[in-house]
Amino acid sequence: MKPFSFSSPYLQKLIANQTRLSILAMVILLLSAAWVAGKLVWFPYQQTDVTQWKPTHHAAGAVASSRLDLSSLHNSHLFGQYQAEIVAPVVKPKLEDAPKSRLNVVLVGAVTSSDPSKSLAVVAKGGKQATYGVNEVIEGTRAKLVQVQHDRIIVDNSGRNETVMLEGLKYSKPVVQEPQPRTLDQNTKNQLVKIRAEISQDSKQIFQYIVMSPSKVEGDLMGYRLSAGKSRQLFDAVGLKDGDVATHLNGQDLRDDGAMALIIRRLSELTELNLTVERNGQPYDIYIEL
Repeated sequence: MKPFSFSSPYLQKLIANQTRLSILAMVILLLSAAWVAGKLVWFPYQQTDVTQWKPTHHAAGAVASSRLDLSSLHNSHLFGQYQAEIVAPVVKPKLEDAPKSRLNVVLVGAVTSSDPSKSLAVVAKGGKQATYGVNEVIEGTRAKLVQVQHDRIIVDNSGRNETVMLEGLKYSKPVVQEPQPRTLDQNTKNQLVKIRAEISQDSKQIFQYIVMSPSKVEGDLMGYRLSAGKSRQLFDAVGLKDGDVATHLNGQDLRDDGAMALIIRRLSELTELNLTVERNGQPYDIYIEL
């Protein structure tokens, strides 16, 4: 490595031009300082154009037109339209009076119900028995069961209603005995007022005036046979007759062994009795106010 020497030609050139370089550097520094000073002096006086925000004004009509039409939305029924449930009135079925059928079937038994659609018929065809409900087709025929009465059934045989009598009975027109309204004298009215006052104090007193005895067929409970108690005023006034068989009470099926016990336990809570009785094979509704 060569030792440093002041006699180097490069160093000699640098020394010779020192004055010029110093002047150039000084000029650059002065210009830079002048530019910075100018920015500092003129910056406070500079103004930036800023557009002032103004709210947009719309005509009332334009705003109203842009709003959602809620009335059309409400009427569109997106989830379906509510309809109140329509309850059909309960109509007591009219007994059919149809000509005797020529079908080769035998009516072995008939079970009527206060709800006609739940009535049953036991029909034999070709030595075979089967139980049929309303609107069911009898096996081996084209006939459909239409109605069950206590002594006959009505069948739809190729669009024609016909009667099949219970085995052993001759064909006859159905007979219905409707309850007849009774005119009460003043003494009977007074007695009824006392009876109802007594029952209102103790609901179980109803059984002192309407006696209910179990009615059984071959050990099966068919309901409760009704008879008048210590006086007949209430029994007759509500339209009951001796021999009526109660099958339902306030919706409870009295042919169920436990139904009567349940009704007796709740009797003090009841304000009325809606009784369904079988009379001559036909159901009748009896209303008793407690």
